[in-house]
Amino acid sequence: MTNVEKLTSQFAAIPRIEETGPQHGYNGTRMARKGLRTRLIHAVLCVLGILPFVLSLAGVAVPKQLISVGFGLIVPGGGFMAAGGPITLAFGLYICFYLWKKKAMFIQDIFGSFLGIAGFWLLGALGGFLAGLELLVLPKDATTAKTIVTYVCYCAAVVSAFVLFGTYELRVKKMYKQMDEARAKRIPTFNEAITELEELTAAPIEGGVELDEEQILASRFFFDVTVNREKGDMSGFTSLRNSAAGPDLSAYHYQLSAFGYGLMLLHAKYLPNFQGYLKDAHRFLIQHYSDPRTCGYWPKEALTGYFSKNPDPIYYADIMLSGWMMPVVAGFSDQYGDKEFEQEAAIKFQPFKDKPEQTYDYSSEGIVKVIHRQLNNKEFPYMLIPCEPHVSFPTCNSFGFLGMLMFDRDHGTHYCEDVWKDLYDNLCSEFIEIDGSMALRRQDQYGLRHLPSSQIGYNAMADVQNYLHYLPIFPGLARRNYALIRKHEVEIRDDGVAYVKDTPWEKMVNMFTQQPDPSLQMGLLAMTAAEYGDTQLVDALRKAETKYLSRSNEPNSFKFKDVNTLTVAYFAFSRLCKKGYWSDVILRGMPETSKTGPILTDCAYPDVIAAKAVSSGEDLELVLYNGAEAGEQSIKIERLKPGAEYTINGGDAFSADADGAATLSVNLNGRTPLHIERKV
Repeated sequence: MTNVEKLTSQFAAIPRIEETGPQHGYNGTRMARKGLRTRLIHAVLCVLGILPFVLSLAGVAVPKQLISVGFGLIVPGGGFMAAGGPITLAFGLYICFYLWKKKAMFIQDIFGSFLGIAGFWLLGALGGFLAGLELLVLPKDATTAKTIVTYVCYCAAVVSAFVLFGTYELRVKKMYKQMDEARAKRIPTFNEAITELEELTAAPIEGGVELDEEQILASRFFFDVTVNREKGDMSGFTSLRNSAAGPDLSAYHYQLSAFGYGLMLLHAKYLPNFQGYLKDAHRFLIQHYSDPRTCGYWPKEALTGYFSKNPDPIYYADIMLSGWMMPVVAGFSDQYGDKEFEQEAAIKFQPFKDKPEQTYDYSSEGIVKVIHRQLNNKEFPYMLIPCEPHVSFPTCNSFGFLGMLMFDRDHGTHYCEDVWKDLYDNLCSEFIEIDGSMALRRQDQYGLRHLPSSQIGYNAMADVQNYLHYLPIFPGLARRNYALIRKHEVEIRDDGVAYVKDTPWEKMVNMFTQQPDPSLQMGLLAMTAAEYGDTQLVDALRKAETKYLSRSNEPNSFKFKDVNTLTVAYFAFSRLCKKGYWSDVILRGMPETSKTGPILTDCAYPDVIAAKAVSSGEDLELVLYNGAEAGEQSIKIERLKPGAEYTINGGDAFSADADGAATLSVNLNGRTPLHIERKV
């Protein structure tokens, strides 16, 4: 058992729903405190805001500007509304119900800047200084009319406050009601859900270590984008958003990582004794994390979110880069026995396209140390590290944890051990809802569900991949949560197709495009079900794919029509994954024979497609396909015994050179098995 297996096995017990999540109310202790602080600040602003008006009613001579600015403290845009003119009233309503409710929330959501919410609020208050100007074209003696208009505007500001915040609170209360209902269903059926999952996943892994036809297509999908490409050629990746959904921030790093996870799974479980273009593809991914198209979003986000001029995309927060990339970087050494990215300054992040000389240099351990420092020092309110400024996602953090586990496993270090118990406690207290589900995210600044408003909403399957990636980290918690969604959120109907109970596939919204599209939810659920060995659900999801998605007609293609590259990578991962495969990659790594037995190190892609490459110690068992025309192909075998004689399939013989290598010519025509063993 590896050191990290011993560590994570301490969290193998399945906690009951009542043992996790908020012990009082609906939010964790720290989030509740932040929420209370925010509400108290608003209450103070309301008191200060209404005070000038109350004093004026008591006969105190208060400037109209001060009264109007006061209403601006109560509600965004209130200063303009209370300025006393129809134009300012209209502009105040525009600020309140469009600029603040939509644009300010978007700015807060994407860039993490409180200037979105607080800035637009301040703008709406400053409009009060327009009060006192002759904004109404009325006769000079129309004092009564002016007074009525003024009071109507004052009332509009107060009513807007109730409408704006009231609608938010109603949405939040609806969400809480849904959580209550889910909790009421889940607690009485808890033992049943766990038992059902054990029964569903009890069967042993079926199939061998050779890629089948569908898995070969999945592997080729990964290779087509990463092999035989010059450095800088990222044309195989696609946009994750459409223009209506906002900027396509850092889209590349998600795709680079998803490809990396798939290649690691492919190598460890099917092709452990193959390197060649598989290693080239892995290196290609790591090299492009430092590309300005991947990390160049951070200087702007750091400036707007943290008022920081430090463009280093690793040093502070930004776990959506340092976290997502960490398993791919940490895994390179174990997968290939190559310390390339463990060297000082092996990865040179270049956040500015026009300043190639300005780089921020790291090794794999350097990135681990940054993640460890932030966790160990508890630099963020809920301990988990933010992705976008001030917003922490359990998913992004999970990848950082996986990379740390891999690094500790391979180097005997104790970065994970330092923080693991605190991580578990913080995750359970701040990121688990009352029904046991894992929250999609938490906003660090306000502690309120409606700031930004995108936090409002209940979806127990919002990020089901958490239950895949937390399985090697906190196995009991992950297994519990998958059991709960398997029982309560998913169903397989008489047609053999899998469905999400509360949302038809046709109405499922893709979080990247914000358009109706079920592909992302299908992909995430399929990956997770595959890791648990839930073959019943995997098969039913394949039928859902067939029914609701369209496969590409291109030959040798694994693509789906109108589905982005990231999501297709998830589908490809689900084809390669079987029960416990991903946990094995993280906690146990490559099989020992991959480090000692003969290896296939060179062949041309796509001319030679490897479907199997394993060793029992001294032999090499290959299954190769021709990816193009049938015929002779050259392959190179290394790590043979220097000067020794070997046979192919017990017949033709060859000798290894003084370096233990041999270049062979093989005839490929469809499935071609090759068993290379030392001649007795």
